Amino acid sequence: MKLKKTDYVLECTFDGGYYAWLTVNMQCNAYGDSPEEAVDNLQQTMEELINETYMMEDFN
Repeated sequence: MKLKKTDYVLECTFDGGYYAWLTVNMQCNAYGDSPEEAVDNLQQTMEELINETYMMEDFN
């Protein structure tokens, strides 16, 4: 699933980096040196979270 701009919030940090998180789950978040890197990292984090969730369902 590819993230759309309405799926996440992106903010500049005090050190010049960028912090992104999902609008539906602030605990799914990522950091990057550029806005693109932060969103790419968020995409990876979200995919890992989804995969772990499905693995837990299969295990139960």
